[in-house]
Amino acid sequence: MKTTLSFLASVVLAAMCVSSGMAQKAHANALVADLSKDQIRVASNFTGEKILLFGAIEGRDTGGASDVVVVVRGPSENFTLRRKKRVAGIWVNAEARTLGPLPGYYAVASTRPLADIAPVSERAKHQIGPEYLRFSLLDQTPEAAAPKTGSHSGPRDIALYHESFVRIKSGQNLYSVDPDGVRIIADRLFRAELTLPSGLPFGTYITEFFLFEKGRVVGYQTGELSVAITGLEQWLRVTAHDMPLLYGLFGVFIAGLMGWGVATLFRRV
Repeated sequence: MKTTLSFLASVVLAAMCVSSGMAQKAHANALVADLSKDQIRVASNFTGEKILLFGAIEGRDTGGASDVVVVVRGPSENFTLRRKKRVAGIWVNAEARTLGPLPGYYAVASTRPLADIAPVSERAKHQIGPEYLRFSLLDQTPEAAAPKTGSHSGPRDIALYHESFVRIKSGQNLYSVDPDGVRIIADRLFRAELTLPSGLPFGTYITEFFLFEKGRVVGYQTGELSVAITGLEQWLRVTAHDMPLLYGLFGVFIAGLMGWGVATLFRRV
């Protein structure tokens, strides 16, 4: 009898493990997504590029209650912001702070406004929205961190630098939020179209797809997008970074050649 009970207990435990594994697999496959292209080549005539992000919601009887959020992040960089100060009636650069790491490009598209999809805690957890990007003041010193009367330094001003950074990037069309950028078709398929502007930073971009239900993430998938220059621009960039001596000699040669050409032209005239 004892052996029979042990056997039944083992069977129940195995069934529970299998069910748990199936549930985890179903959760992992709740969202399937892809991009129309995984590489963007930038030449001298590059004026922007459109990419299509699409996918399907699988194995969930949502009744139209699901929301999809798409996030595209560019390579991380450090940025220096300078604060303006009025001196003798003239605006001049005063203190400067370096922020980082922050994505050089950041775009969010969703089925509806983010505030209606998830609470602040969930959006902050996944850094969904420019206001929730995490970074540090890299040149912060103990003296600057200490709050002082009339001082513009310290953690209490981090929100000001953050807002200024987002405003500048938005003005350059490198940061954007589109609350109607994702369309769900027949409660299963979804698509979003993003326009990548000129002036993109080069490197590897991260694409993230979130499936939300009742304010929490129930599906997630990530991918990569490569943005690189091509042609003569690529050769010049690689040479400038990896072979500076050759790049300098090439610059001197071009300058000399152009000077000789101009001198020859004017001598004939």
